[in-house]
Amino acid sequence: MSQVQFYQRARAWLDRLLELNPTAATHMGEHRWDDRLRDATLEAIEAQRQELERALSEFQAFDPTGFDLDAQIDHTLVVHILESFIRHEKKTQSHLRNPGQYVEEATGGIFALIVKDFAPLPDRLRSALGRLQEIPRVLQEGQSNLVPKRVPPVWAEIALEQAQQAPGLLAGFLPMLAAQDAPELQQAMTEAGQAAAQAVQAYAAFLQSDVLPQAQGDFAAGKDLFDELLREEHMVDYDADELHEIGWEQLRLTRERMEQVARQIDPDKTVQELLEEAKGDHPTAEGLLAAYEQAMENARQYVIDHQIASIPAGESLRIIETPAYMRPVIPYAAYIPAGILEEQQEGVFIVTPVDPNAAPEEQEQKLKGHFYTKLPVTALHEAYPGHHLQLTWANRQETIPRRMGSFLATLFIEGWAFYCEEMMEQRGYIAAPIQRLGRLSDQLWRAARIVLDTSLHTRGMTVDEAVQFLVAECQLEPTNALAEVRRYTMTPTQPQSYLMGKLAITGLVEDYRRAHPDASLRQIHDAILGCGSLPPRLMRRRLLGA
Repeated sequence: MSQVQFYQRARAWLDRLLELNPTAATHMGEHRWDDRLRDATLEAIEAQRQELERALSEFQAFDPTGFDLDAQIDHTLVVHILESFIRHEKKTQSHLRNPGQYVEEATGGIFALIVKDFAPLPDRLRSALGRLQEIPRVLQEGQSNLVPKRVPPVWAEIALEQAQQAPGLLAGFLPMLAAQDAPELQQAMTEAGQAAAQAVQAYAAFLQSDVLPQAQGDFAAGKDLFDELLREEHMVDYDADELHEIGWEQLRLTRERMEQVARQIDPDKTVQELLEEAKGDHPTAEGLLAAYEQAMENARQYVIDHQIASIPAGESLRIIETPAYMRPVIPYAAYIPAGILEEQQEGVFIVTPVDPNAAPEEQEQKLKGHFYTKLPVTALHEAYPGHHLQLTWANRQETIPRRMGSFLATLFIEGWAFYCEEMMEQRGYIAAPIQRLGRLSDQLWRAARIVLDTSLHTRGMTVDEAVQFLVAECQLEPTNALAEVRRYTMTPTQPQSYLMGKLAITGLVEDYRRAHPDASLRQIHDAILGCGSLPPRLMRRRLLGA
């Protein structure tokens, strides 16, 4: 079949996938099914797996040798993405083992409609009403699917906490929004919200009474699957054992650099004393949002003035307070990208305000998480030239398969934002020694992620041991360390992506500079960003023919 037919089939396949997964469609910018939630019955899940397998066979049957280079890369992407989806269904079987995925379907489908400003709010609330009415069905299907003995205890704990937080969104926040912006929907929203909240509460009771007492599943991927993920999804040559050693070496090197910088700042103070001292200089509670807005604008202007990378026309970044129902799970801040199909490429950065009713010492502790030394690093990592800029470039790619690269390119996406931190330091954006110390402190944490990723999934490390590791090695607060480790248990090979991705991109930049000695930094970065989100191996092939 021809290259044209390949792209036609890729678009048709994506449309079908999004029709079957309406919440994912909303996140990606396709809004035909915004009022629906997925069919989560075992029959529907099996039917979708069979569709994926048929699609994989079809795309594997294409002969890409006559395609141009970009189409060959796109074909490789589509095949690997399909294989990834099928691998997850067959080997992880989260529909049987992860009770949180049903809560995520319910709340995530609502959240995407509220936080993304792609249509007038009354229209989005109308869609949210449709999804509210579907929540009891989805949770009942999830309850029927789950096999309690196969559920890892840590996953059951996460799902229970998610379920306990959901009623505030469903029965409180949504009816309040309707009362303000779509009063004609208020009564229906209130009734549906209460029914959905009751369904979530019943699901939470099921988790407490039926799942948690029996949960004895193992969250660990195991070495065979972990190595397969590294090889097939990240397209790297190292295995779990080699990766583990790299993590320990990076941990050692980073700690040495931190000690060197600390001695330059004040030889009489430890790294932790210096960082704790820096945390005392932070915005006020009232000025928190404005401080982030200024930091993001400063980072953007620095990228322009110093010709770091080109900024696509029409992109924008909106900075808002974290919705109340999300604040228990987002203690500080988070970035939400625009969808790959969204016409308006507007990213959203949410900042969790300090609770004015909290005790003064609690408010102060929370504000320390937003200290001025860290703000510029956060701005460049999340916004310019980090995630927001990179994903805007990726979402403007001409072909659908290339825009879908984010499904497979965690190593590049996370690595790029982390690469930007040191690159911007080298160009004077974060010039103070204490800022370098803060950046290296974050790098120590990323190195620890490599060690924990391999240890949790291939070496039998427990959740408690991983939390203790983060507290001892990186001085994270125990509650923050637990939140981190819980996420690592559900995402094998993702935690290693930050630092390993940075190392891969640094090498790519150096090799591109050798191949194009006259290229400016902006030209190098534009060439990389212009590839979209690709695993570094495919990006090398695209840029260097290697």
